[in-house]
Amino acid sequence: MVDVDSILLSVQERDKWRNRLGVLEDSLREVRDHRRKLEARLRRVKKELNRLRVTVDAVLDLTRTPARTNASHGPGAPPSL
Repeated sequence: MVDVDSILLSVQERDKWRNRLGVLEDSLREVRDHRRKLEARLRRVKKELNRLRVTVDAVLDLTRTPARTNASHGPGAPPSL
């Protein structure tokens, strides 16, 4: 004969683990979604940093160019226009 209490406990234990698995799967989906959002944000920040680096390099090149031009004339030479 089958022990009804044993079967009932087994079914309850199975349901408990299914619920835990469901909670874990939901949490995993949330973590993956959060990760995708953070990766997208990181890509945007990297692009912005690259644009900023290009801008800074361009500004530095503009500020350095006149100094090189004046220095190439030597001391006492009139600056070029």
